[in-house]
Amino acid sequence: MSRLLTLLLLYQNDYIVGKYISLEKLIERTKDSYYDSLQESSRGWMEDENNYECFVKYILGIITAVYREFFDRARFVEEKKVSKPDRIA
Repeated sequence: MSRLLTLLLLYQNDYIVGKYISLEKLIERTKDSYYDSLQESSRGWMEDENNYECFVKYILGIITAVYREFFDRARFVEEKKVSKPDRIA
């Protein structure tokens, strides 16, 4: 549910790249880091001493990777004049 809310918040703030590149797929590829950063950011939560920096760095890295992949694909399509059916693959 938190990943879906993350995507919604990105859309609401005009970060629409998630419509074209799957954030979920990139998170799945790095799921160990995802869960490690969640655990690290939750440490000390009960004592109100947790720090979200680790998770924020992780999610910003994912967003950066998604934009890189989007720009790489867009550049490829533009430079190679790829046909419409090939763009879908």
